[in-house]
Amino acid sequence: MPCHTSQQTDLKGFSCLSCRQRKVKCDRRTPCLNCVKAERQCSFVAPVRGKRKRTKPPRETLHARVKRYEEMLKAYGAKIEPCDDDSDMSETETEPQSITPESSGSMSAMRMQGCCIMPEDIKPKFIIKEGASRYFDSALWSNLSDDFQHPESTNFNDVGEAVPVEQDNHIDEGGLFFEQEHTDKIENLSKLHATPQLLSKLKEIYADRVDPMMKILHLPTFWVSVTNALRHPDNIPKSLESLIFAFYLVTISSLKEDECQNLFGLSLTTIMSRYRVATRQALINARFVSTSNLMTLQAFSIFTVCVRNTYRCDTLYILSGVAIRLARKMGLHRDGTFLGLSPFETEMRRRLWWHLAHVDCRTADVMGTKPSPEISNGDTQKPINVDDEELLPDMKKLPSERNGITGISLCLLKCEIMETLCKFADPYPTDLRWEMLYNPDISVARKDSLIDAVEDHLEKKYLRYCDLANSLHTFISVMIRSAVCKMRLFAHNIRQFAHHSAKATQKDHDVAFFNAMKLLEYANLIQGGHMGVDKYMWQIGTSYLWNTMLYLLIEVRCRKTGPDVERAWQLIAIVFTRCPQVLEEFTGSVYVALGKWTLEVWDSYMAASKAEGLPEPVTPDYINEIREWQRLKAESEAVAKSDKAEARPVTRHSVGIEKFSYADYLDTGFSESQYFPNLFSFETDPNQWLQWEQMVAEQGFPN
Repeated sequence: MPCHTSQQTDLKGFSCLSCRQRKVKCDRRTPCLNCVKAERQCSFVAPVRGKRKRTKPPRETLHARVKRYEEMLKAYGAKIEPCDDDSDMSETETEPQSITPESSGSMSAMRMQGCCIMPEDIKPKFIIKEGASRYFDSALWSNLSDDFQHPESTNFNDVGEAVPVEQDNHIDEGGLFFEQEHTDKIENLSKLHATPQLLSKLKEIYADRVDPMMKILHLPTFWVSVTNALRHPDNIPKSLESLIFAFYLVTISSLKEDECQNLFGLSLTTIMSRYRVATRQALINARFVSTSNLMTLQAFSIFTVCVRNTYRCDTLYILSGVAIRLARKMGLHRDGTFLGLSPFETEMRRRLWWHLAHVDCRTADVMGTKPSPEISNGDTQKPINVDDEELLPDMKKLPSERNGITGISLCLLKCEIMETLCKFADPYPTDLRWEMLYNPDISVARKDSLIDAVEDHLEKKYLRYCDLANSLHTFISVMIRSAVCKMRLFAHNIRQFAHHSAKATQKDHDVAFFNAMKLLEYANLIQGGHMGVDKYMWQIGTSYLWNTMLYLLIEVRCRKTGPDVERAWQLIAIVFTRCPQVLEEFTGSVYVALGKWTLEVWDSYMAASKAEGLPEPVTPDYINEIREWQRLKAESEAVAKSDKAEARPVTRHSVGIEKFSYADYLDTGFSESQYFPNLFSFETDPNQWLQWEQMVAEQGFPN
């Protein structure tokens, strides 16, 4: 009791200066807990009360103001007839109406989404004209007529397209956003259009492999537009032309080498390069940088997906930001119901906005930065779970949403994951990254509760309806289970403890270990072509694979031996077998690091087996290949040291872009141990995780 009284008397009567400036609650002790944690100087300076503002005179009511004006008019001889209900006007009728709980519900929801509630006289304005749309937040421009435009904004013709270059004085800047190609421009795009027979085959491939992965187009209406346009290929509107070539490019991206040879008679690399340049030229012709046309934005968003294996991740990050800004200029961040659009157009805009949001979040996650803030400043609802056949351009209302697997279910899964990340990013609503699962402000129990809830939701809405005889259903099932495993791995990973004195518990190690193994099992299942799901691999990157390998190697190093460890080595062997680039390329820092760590953990496993009296494990082929690879690397380093001017090798994955290479480390004078430390350091040093993320980003893994 005396101790408690002493603690109470030690409390200051006001918060410390640092807590007042940061606007956080202070425990008023000397020093306070917040300053101790932040290692700041804790100063208790008495607050100075500001001067009290003068009380404004009461506002004149409308009734009193009208009466005063009438008297002034009478003084000039005007005759004012009395109003019969003049006496019935109450003072309350002239005052601003209060907001009832019922009326504030929608506004509260919009504030939660980050949208501003503007006064009536500066309400946002939305203009749509023949496929082009503009959204204005500015008080000045939102009050002007639909035909008036800012003098620096884009002018449009009657079909909602940008005016041709020869009709305005602006220099086209679209080419600045693209990386260099062997062929910079194609003069006549009409010669590259597919024949009717080839077009029909491409449509089937797109519907089977691309459409479920990227639900941007409404195939029934798009196909009518394509077939009508190709009857006169020289007169196709620029926006539609860019979308058609984006359709060609993304379909070709999903082909295998033998399929491309059968369809085009040329190698996949040649055809990809040809149609990548053609799509780029079509986008420049459509003035995509200044577009307000939905088709052009659709084409641009498809293009950014198709170049993820050829463009640097930094470039993709910039292109994604451009797409988000264009979408916001067109009002895609606002739901179509708010803008008064038709149900069909509302749904198509929702699909495109959420696709762009997911790409931007994923690219930002790889780059180790925050996604575009526009994503959190909108109220666009998720698309509904229906097939394209249920959507009609002239429909009066949207069909009822279904539970189960439809053509858009995989895209909706991405939306579900983004919504889950919002819950983990609650203190930072604009930071929708997987890294937020490391958030130390949320307890592990709370994280597990959120993950259990989303797993139960996905089970009821999708998984219970999966027909595993259907390849799309199987793929969606694997993606859902992989997403849940990834959440659990991140929530229990040792990375979240690297910033704190607390250590990971055995449960954390167990959850991370077994979920990392599950992730590799699912990855090997897809790459192995189980139930034909390998046809969706064209859009699946590898960054998640290398991250999972790192997590698994860390846990295997801790466990050393046992049946589970043996199973882990089998999974690692499958990864090296199906991803031979790890053993073939000498220029990838990620591959160099994984090779070094794999040998370290294997040697530790061999030593532990010998110490426990277990039979010596048979050295797998990939371990011998890594040793040989390191021997060749050492020889290459020796040559590089003697002749630093020697050109570095370019691999088949480099596509003319110089990769972040191990030889770069030698040029800086740092040793291998400084850049590729022992795996145990990841548990205590957060900088090692930042270094690893930088290597993955610079290696160029966008997905």
